[in-house]
Amino acid sequence: MKDQKAILHKCLRNDWPAFVIAGTDVCAVEAMEAYLQIAKAKGCNTAFLDDMKLVIDEMRQFQQEEPELIKIPD
Repeated sequence: MKDQKAILHKCLRNDWPAFVIAGTDVCAVEAMEAYLQIAKAKGCNTAFLDDMKLVIDEMRQFQQEEPELIKIPD
């Protein structure tokens, strides 16, 4: 799985826009699943899609293990 922090730091270093979804966001898993479907439709390669699935699984696991931290973003 790609290092998500490294991707964010690369965007920040290059002053590129980035979209970050925190694990504590109640919408995170659904948003990432929607992105995965869009990425499939756009023709992203299998390695990228597989990596996204791993990130989604990691997010889902976090939310299951830490339900008291999950909230509606404000």
